[in-house]
Amino acid sequence: MKLLLFCNLYLAIVLSMFSACSSTPKLKKVETSMLELNSLTIVSNDSSFIKTVQPYKLKTDSIMNDVLGTSDQSLLKGLPEGTLGDFVSDAVLKKTNDVYAPTDKIPADICLLNNGGLRSQLPKGKLTLGNIYELMPFENEIVILTISGDKMNQLFESLVANNGAPFSGAKIIAKGKKITSLLIGEKEIDFSKNYKVVTSDYLAGGGDKYHFFASPIKVETLNYKLRDAIVDYIKDETRKGKTIKVEIDGRIKYE
Repeated sequence: MKLLLFCNLYLAIVLSMFSACSSTPKLKKVETSMLELNSLTIVSNDSSFIKTVQPYKLKTDSIMNDVLGTSDQSLLKGLPEGTLGDFVSDAVLKKTNDVYAPTDKIPADICLLNNGGLRSQLPKGKLTLGNIYELMPFENEIVILTISGDKMNQLFESLVANNGAPFSGAKIIAKGKKITSLLIGEKEIDFSKNYKVVTSDYLAGGGDKYHFFASPIKVETLNYKLRDAIVDYIKDETRKGKTIKVEIDGRIKYE
């Protein structure tokens, strides 16, 4: 993965004229430029800065090039459903419930994320740690929100109205912008019941206009990053001798 370092490579300082009352030089102008640090840069720029940074770049590359597993296909974003969104939401829900130890012993029901939070797509073939950092470059933490059945319905009404989003643990059938069937797990939504939703701390706070998360019944944090959940899921599949395979399963359908 390319490492972009934004640095001051050229600093032009122009001193003001010395006045009768002061001999202290004053900074008048600073010019900056951007240098993309890659193998070509290392060769063509024999500067002390490049020599200093190169060992750190090589160490970072060795970590980011670590292969976690293999995907049988390119995983792509899409609406109302895409292979990348299905994969990420399934992986995050699975790993969340693996580490979640609630006092009520009730696991999380669904995972809801957003396409904007998926910053790249995943390639066919080897999946590296660098690929996952490109996909999830932010330090977003997993949050579990307990919400009412009414709020859960509002969540999916908003999702349907906006042509979908990455989610796991539910199935929706909609006619136009109206939900005609909503299964949580394998059961029709129960408006008298509370549900647990896995999401990011950013979305839990109302980011990306996810206002339906306002005033939840309960908020639980795991100190577990979304990115780490994805990495752990791929490693788990690799240890089982499995590759990553994703099929569009119709978890959201418009009639």
